[in-house]
Amino acid sequence: MNRPLHRILAAVVLSLTLVSVAQAPISPDTEMSILASSDDVAAYINAAQSEVLVSAYMLRVQSVAESLRRAVVERGVHVYILTTEAGLHENASYAKSLALAGAHVRSGYANADLLIVDRYYSVNGPLVGALISPEGMEPTFAFTGQDYANSLVTLYLEQFNASTPYDPRELHQ
Repeated sequence: MNRPLHRILAAVVLSLTLVSVAQAPISPDTEMSILASSDDVAAYINAAQSEVLVSAYMLRVQSVAESLRRAVVERGVHVYILTTEAGLHENASYAKSLALAGAHVRSGYANADLLIVDRYYSVNGPLVGALISPEGMEPTFAFTGQDYANSLVTLYLEQFNASTPYDPRELHQ
């Protein structure tokens, strides 16, 4: 299958999946792009001014983690991370170190690799939590638009609030 057709097909499949799961409105004002690397994901975090919401089964990407750390420490951005219990305690995960830096980290049901920046930009796909897109997986998409992002925020907050807070000051085994 040629590359442009594959991208269009992937976009349609992802859009239908996201709409059916998240019921997020994709309006004519919603722009979409395909991200090629985790550095593209980090660029969205680097642009954050007030808030970043992250949902990732595992948080293993150094460039994403470093961008989240800088957002918290250098710019005072509120960072909220939802990961799984396994993702929190995995040796390669940056979740605990980000909690030490000041991010709000919780473990629970992180069913999507999702990043929402300033309730306007949404990034969805494996590059949020993994260094590369596994073969056969859908690409990572970025969406621009307040209506779309806000519908995802509502779902994110439900899952985040139902999850278990991680306190980096407590000794966890």
